[in-house]
Amino acid sequence: MKKENPEDNKIRRKKASPSSKSSTRRPSSSNSDLTLPSERSKTDGSSDRRKTRTSSTNSKRSSTSSNPQTKTRAVSPSSKSSTRNRNSNKNSANTSENNRKNISKSKNSKTLKRKMRSRRKKKIIGGVIAFFIIASALVLGFVFASLKDVKPVNEALLDKLTHQTTTIKYANGETMSTAPSQYKKTPIPLSDMSPYLRKAIISIEDERFYSHNGVDYWGLGRSVVKTLIGKKQGGSTIPMQVSKILLTSSDQTMSRKIKDIYYALEMSKSVSKDKILETYLNNYFVGKSLSGAEAGALGYFNKHSKDLTLGEAAMLAGVTRNPSKYAPYTSARITGDESKSDLDHKLIFFLPTEGLEGANSTEKSMYEKLYEWDLVDQDTYKQLKSGDLLVRKAINNPDAKTRQETVLSKMKELGVITEKQYVAAVNEKINIQFPDSNEQIANSVESLIEYDVIDALMEQGKTEEEARNMYYNGGLIVNSTIDPKIQKAIEAEYAVNSNFPNDTVAANGLSEPQSASVVIDYKTGNIKGLIGGRNIKARKTLNRAITPYQPGSTIKPLSVYTPAIDTQKVTQSTLMSDTRGGYRFKENRADNPETTTNGYGSMSLRHALALSSNTIAYKTGELLGPTYDDAIDVMMDYLRNFGITSILDFKEEKKAGMQRSDRHFNSLVLGGLTRGISPLQMAAAFGTLANNGVYIEPEIFTTITTYNGELIIKNTPKTHKVVDPDVAYVITDMLTAVVKEGIGNNAALSSGIPVAGKTGSSNNYLDTWFVGYTPYYVGSTYIGDDAGVKNEDGTIMQRRRIEGGAAMTPSRLWAKIMNRIHQNLEYKTFTKPDNVYMTTINPIDGGRTSYGVLAAFIDGTAPDRYSYIATQTTKKKTQTQTGQHGTQGANGQVANPGVQQGAQGAYNRQQQGAYTRQQQQQGAYNRQQQASGQGAQ
Repeated sequence: MKKENPEDNKIRRKKASPSSKSSTRRPSSSNSDLTLPSERSKTDGSSDRRKTRTSSTNSKRSSTSSNPQTKTRAVSPSSKSSTRNRNSNKNSANTSENNRKNISKSKNSKTLKRKMRSRRKKKIIGGVIAFFIIASALVLGFVFASLKDVKPVNEALLDKLTHQTTTIKYANGETMSTAPSQYKKTPIPLSDMSPYLRKAIISIEDERFYSHNGVDYWGLGRSVVKTLIGKKQGGSTIPMQVSKILLTSSDQTMSRKIKDIYYALEMSKSVSKDKILETYLNNYFVGKSLSGAEAGALGYFNKHSKDLTLGEAAMLAGVTRNPSKYAPYTSARITGDESKSDLDHKLIFFLPTEGLEGANSTEKSMYEKLYEWDLVDQDTYKQLKSGDLLVRKAINNPDAKTRQETVLSKMKELGVITEKQYVAAVNEKINIQFPDSNEQIANSVESLIEYDVIDALMEQGKTEEEARNMYYNGGLIVNSTIDPKIQKAIEAEYAVNSNFPNDTVAANGLSEPQSASVVIDYKTGNIKGLIGGRNIKARKTLNRAITPYQPGSTIKPLSVYTPAIDTQKVTQSTLMSDTRGGYRFKENRADNPETTTNGYGSMSLRHALALSSNTIAYKTGELLGPTYDDAIDVMMDYLRNFGITSILDFKEEKKAGMQRSDRHFNSLVLGGLTRGISPLQMAAAFGTLANNGVYIEPEIFTTITTYNGELIIKNTPKTHKVVDPDVAYVITDMLTAVVKEGIGNNAALSSGIPVAGKTGSSNNYLDTWFVGYTPYYVGSTYIGDDAGVKNEDGTIMQRRRIEGGAAMTPSRLWAKIMNRIHQNLEYKTFTKPDNVYMTTINPIDGGRTSYGVLAAFIDGTAPDRYSYIATQTTKKKTQTQTGQHGTQGANGQVANPGVQQGAQGAYNRQQQGAYTRQQQQQGAYNRQQQASGQGAQ
């Protein structure tokens, strides 16, 4: 039985039709389902009120109609009944009128509400539609923007990209070399690849590879959902990964993923599935700097890809998930109980600088066996014995085994292999075996470029393995800063063994003494030429251009004289005693360094630097601060600003648990640093003085691009100001005195182009230097026996002193290199800043005189006296007339030498004779010092 619906009793008023205005219709009860509960309660209340009003009106109408006489009967005023009837009628009429008004108001209110709700709905719907239109437009705009530079994809393009290798270019665009061959991928046809590998890759990477059109929408959607809930899930198909490897990049951006989807769809239209799979297998990264199936098979198992077993193929396929974690092997120390077969083709070699701990006694005892078993050649054996190489063995990686079983399980799940094949592959013994090395010797430039490019790629977010693989196999174009003419000039001089005293071949097979040279264009920071050793015979070897050595006195212009001139504590004419002793600080009195000059008189700072006086350098350093530590702080700050990163401070050492420190005058003034300074950093520091006091970080490449010129990295050197141009110029002027008036005269160029530079050597001339610059380039040259080189019996070979010291051997080699480089270059001099003036001083005592040498002074400073010899023999005189070679004096007037031809000429000859005698005495002293191996230059 159908229950009565209370909603059916509601009165719904509707506008009457033209044919029957008074007629009403009962509304259908089906509309009640669209009413919300909150709206339904309001409707029920108004319906009840309408019922009450209607019932009352109907009863009144019924009463009136039952008495027809009421319309015409006269009413008596005294008749209470009539009055009551009239009042009742009036009240009924008023009530009826009020009801009509209320009903009308209710109608109007509901109509207004319906209109407002309708407007709100329209606004909401319109807003939603507008949002979707805008969002769609933005998405489409982003998609179109992402695809604006896409290119057509075909088989020929994929082949071209597969065979691309990284190329290093000289600064002039000529090819220098390609990336190391040991790590290069070896593309092969799909038919030459193991069928196990093909099935394993498809099973674990893209199981619907042969059925989708390039994009697996189901897998992509699942990836998005899992990503949203915080689970990492790859959704890339093999075509999308081919796009990522060859056409786009590994950047985690939406734009790149859109391109990958586009390329995958386009690729599947024009390239067969087998060709896409072949391209992927020839290019995918398999860890340990190896790319491609063939390179992976050879690199891990010493066999061709077609010969891989099911277990090996599954392991090689599993690497894709995380190459650094799932590579088939990891390294371990040699324990000493291995047999020849345990180590055969399983040895891994490292440089000591690669962060590994040094060899222990067990490993050292195995070197002889490795050599006897023919597992290492003679050169490698000698490098191991001398400590230039470290060796480890390869062992199976347990993480790779776990991942391999995951791959095999997936293959079994998909029916690619049987249960029996699965069990056999899981139990298969994986034998790691390396191929015979065919690694070619790389010069120091190529090694440094490789190091810097990989480091730059890592700074962009790549892992070390990704960066190495990109360098070896990414088809990059590395545009270096190296000038082939300058590089060949350096290499030509290094091929002449007579440039190196006591030339011999050490037990490690390398020539001794060793050496390094660097040439930089200091205006740009571009390294124009570099060599890090003599007669290099192995790829993994020490690059001495970036290895720190004791700088000796080459540190003095950087740590002492530049801050002294910059703070205007002194000028280059300031007179100081070179006598040993007389120091302000007690630490220096205890140190009491050996003198490198005559040690019985006084001389100008210009002359002290030219003769490399240790005592005067100490005394000048003491002017830099009120206390010993304050002076140390000043010197350290300047060295750091010059780009020297290898100095050690107490605070840093305490954190590292180290005992040594460079907070000593001996370290900072005489160059006895704990670690030393590399030739590259030394060249850049002196280049700062040549570059008007602005330091530019040296760079060996300008840009890295893809094969088709797309920019990946643009190298922008870091720069900062160290000193003002006027300070840099005064120091430059003082350094020219080292070559023109001091012990560095072997560095002078035959063309007459000016040279500013400094010699340097450690005790007993074990490390020798010359660092100098011209108006074109700055260069540093280091010569010294390698430290720690061992004889064949394992004993350490004694380092030999470099005959001739810094004043002869490195300065001569520097000049030979620079003469080649400056050949046919236009003569020019260093540019003098406007606020520097030149005046003539006696180069020995620094006093102002009418003869001598032109010396640079900053405006506001001046020689503080006349030459002591001049005041004894001539009358002080000022010339206002300017001659051709006149020079401005401290008072703004001009001293014009040569106007007095008589007495003045005799005086000049007398002074020159005295200067010559002192130079002869100094030369004899220097020779004596060289013979005894004392002091620093």
